[in-house]
Amino acid sequence: MYLSHTTWVRYQSSPTVVSMERDMFAWNTTFPAITICIENKIDEEKLENYIRNSEDTDKSKLREFVKALANASFQTFESLPRYEAVPADHYMRLILDLTPDFKPDINIGAAGVTLGLVPTITEMGLCYSFNSKVAIYNSPTEADKWNLVKTENETFFIHPLDGEVFAQLINISASYSVYIHGPYEVPDISTKYQQSSKNFYMKIYVTAVTVYTSSEAAKLSIGQRRCRFPHENNLKHNSIYTYTLCRMECRIKLCLKFCGCVPHFYRTIRDEKTCDVNGLHCLAKYKDILYKLRDDSDKKVSCECYPICDDINYVIQTSARQEWFLGTNLQWGIVTYPRMRYRRDIIFGFTDVLVAVGGMAGLFLGCSVLSFTEIVYFLSLRLYWYCRGR
Repeated sequence: MYLSHTTWVRYQSSPTVVSMERDMFAWNTTFPAITICIENKIDEEKLENYIRNSEDTDKSKLREFVKALANASFQTFESLPRYEAVPADHYMRLILDLTPDFKPDINIGAAGVTLGLVPTITEMGLCYSFNSKVAIYNSPTEADKWNLVKTENETFFIHPLDGEVFAQLINISASYSVYIHGPYEVPDISTKYQQSSKNFYMKIYVTAVTVYTSSEAAKLSIGQRRCRFPHENNLKHNSIYTYTLCRMECRIKLCLKFCGCVPHFYRTIRDEKTCDVNGLHCLAKYKDILYKLRDDSDKKVSCECYPICDDINYVIQTSARQEWFLGTNLQWGIVTYPRMRYRRDIIFGFTDVLVAVGGMAGLFLGCSVLSFTEIVYFLSLRLYWYCRGR
């Protein structure tokens, strides 16, 4: 019984294995998505009109507060001026109303491909994503929608025979930070990024590391394969699952635990309060804990976040910046194609459980699974007909 129980536990906890595939010409590679966050998040003309029409007497303090609020994150909450004339639940709407227009030109060296620009609210404020299938769920236009959204563009795949494939953003017109990630993922404050100043041309070349799940392994439960597909959502603040969104939800829980409120750049649900200035200053005391998702004793907080089953990460091979007299531009793409990818597949299935239990039963009891079936038969159906016959 003990060995059978151990076999069953193994089947429930670790029936899969991740192996390597090296036939690089047999698969396609997902083109990297980017999220770009411009540093100038306030349009000066819109801000002046807002200040001029405001009934507040201390307009200089209001201007200082709005500029600081637009760039507020866990690392800068403590520098936010104490200004309480603007209600906390209006913070995000105020930032969106004053944000500058962002309409760069985008082109890609592939015919008939559209990456699409999607404004999205992140932990770094309002940013813009390209080639993303998840950014729309935090888009200001979808803020009140919790259902799955069908995106217009299909995922853009490339093949080694396509050669070098690049995309370019032209006329960004501001300094910015850029995050490279997969189409089914989003960046957070712990994601690495590249930064560029105004009037610079930045080039980022990456290679991909892909993990995908076979159709057989996909039929297992979430706990067995230890990963989730985007539609297998267990998050309360988002309608789709990703590993980073799960970590964000973990931060939200810590924010509620420490200060009883949620920062303005997160979605709120029933009975949750958006942090005002005092709440944001309260969160500033725990910024290291919130950033690293660790407690006071530096132990990792248990967020129970599984990776997504079909995941792709990008490794930056080359990143270069040079002054450019034709404006602020960005180029990113894949030069070197991956020579291997990882496959999550079943290594210990239900048939293996039956074989193992049957083998142990034969070793210790001199019987097989068929013997157990016969015992159940004689004690149930055969016994019933025997009693009816008498």
